[in-house]
Amino acid sequence: MKTITQKLTEALEVTAGCTEPAAIAFCASFVGKYLDEEPTEITLRIDQRTYKNAFGAGIPRAGELRGSEWALLFGFIMACPEKRLSIFSGLEEETIAKAGKLHEKNLISVSLIEQDSLLIHIAAKGATNLAEAIIEKGHTKVSKVTRNNKEIEIEQNGSTQSSGDDSPFTDDVYDSLNWTAIIEECYQDTTLQTTVRQGIAYNMAAALHGRKYVKSGDGVDSLVMGAIYARMNGDPIPVMSCAGSGNKGLTCMIPVVAHSRDLGLGEEQEIRAVLVAILLTALITSRFGEVSSVCGAQYAAGAGIIGGLLYLKKELELFNGSYNNFISAIGGGFCDGAKGSCSMRGNVAVSTALTAINHAENGFLVSGRDGFLGETFLETLEHLTRYNPLIAKFERETIDILRNK
Repeated sequence: MKTITQKLTEALEVTAGCTEPAAIAFCASFVGKYLDEEPTEITLRIDQRTYKNAFGAGIPRAGELRGSEWALLFGFIMACPEKRLSIFSGLEEETIAKAGKLHEKNLISVSLIEQDSLLIHIAAKGATNLAEAIIEKGHTKVSKVTRNNKEIEIEQNGSTQSSGDDSPFTDDVYDSLNWTAIIEECYQDTTLQTTVRQGIAYNMAAALHGRKYVKSGDGVDSLVMGAIYARMNGDPIPVMSCAGSGNKGLTCMIPVVAHSRDLGLGEEQEIRAVLVAILLTALITSRFGEVSSVCGAQYAAGAGIIGGLLYLKKELELFNGSYNNFISAIGGGFCDGAKGSCSMRGNVAVSTALTAINHAENGFLVSGRDGFLGETFLETLEHLTRYNPLIAKFERETIDILRNK
């Protein structure tokens, strides 16, 4: 069973562009590498949530070329799986031109699969060879790569190769009274500490980059909004994703870092607080999945903001009440794909999180008897997850709307 430190380390991944197109390209890069010839036929079997998220998201350096098919073709041609979710950082005009010629041949057939977990299955035939790759349950969890029906062993490093260890977090990890000790242990891991430091640098740089898009204010909600919009627009900026999403990484980190720096608390406290935000984001994602029917920037990263800020304020005892204040305001926000308007979702997550904390500090706490709320964080989450099968029915309608635009 993985430790919490290992889980948080694996929750962090540098990505270029939206995570879902990058995951499709990553999967396709294995197929391009091992087919090693011009394709005559390409098939893509993909879960409908991943397809939905890739539909309108910008791809760095690709302009208006968006969606699963273009992501697949770019990855297939580049054939560099070692770049993982940063694969689009190497996208060049020559690759785009080659992808355009393949796209004109209408070689790709797409089948949407209705299931709760992530699935990307790409197979390509050439004149003499057949290659396929499958990613399941996580954006970089490769379950199989074959050439001419013979399985190929790839590097197993815990996050590239599916390890089969999907053990849930234990109940005690959902108790805010235990978080200080948990974070102290995680902070001692030098690999995780270095990764978080890198993530802070990338995501705060993205926040500054995004200011050119959002000029309506200089608060942290606007910083998050601009960073998300830039990423969804396909701007070539690296971002540290959290729990399978760059938008979650931006949303949970930027407000916490900004608050720590405003107070001059120093790098050690800053990193610890960001670790709390990562932990909360990962906890909730473990309940809803890396690709879900609800908005992860709100449901998961919003809680991360609350946890990180309360850690800095030394008020973690207010988390349950603050979270209930927060989720009662934004609960029910279904995901209609990754796109520029996700920036508004992030903006709302930040502003609502700040408001929820402020009300809790001033004695206003909504009752755990209200609606889907519970008396504890874990109980509220358990109630929320009961809606998953119902909200998932929105998926097909969303895809139909997108395809008919």
